[in-house]
Amino acid sequence: MTLIDMIVTILTAIITAVIGYCGSYFVKNSRALSMLRALEPLAKDAVVASQKLGVTEYLSGAMKKNHAVQAVVRALLDAGFTVKDEQIIVNAVEQAYAKQRDLLDQYPQKDKGAE
Repeated sequence: MTLIDMIVTILTAIITAVIGYCGSYFVKNSRALSMLRALEPLAKDAVVASQKLGVTEYLSGAMKKNHAVQAVVRALLDAGFTVKDEQIIVNAVEQAYAKQRDLLDQYPQKDKGAE
């Protein structure tokens, strides 16, 4: 075996190991990326649903936010994702609310004292 054959063999082994590691890394991260891509539309829908719920029954802002967060968590769990950091979902819900303020204003909210 010549020196060049040894170098080629060693480089092939190293490249195979690196590609294997990168492949497993990307598979793990593609799952996280898929969750992040699903998070934005889920948060938007949950915020609108919570706002609509406030039309028929009184909900404080914190109650609507909690309702929206829990709806997103349930949807992600139902889709097979694991939710380890709920703060990411809270941030997505707050962002969805901020982006949709004009849309949400069209739903009149029930007052605390109204029956």
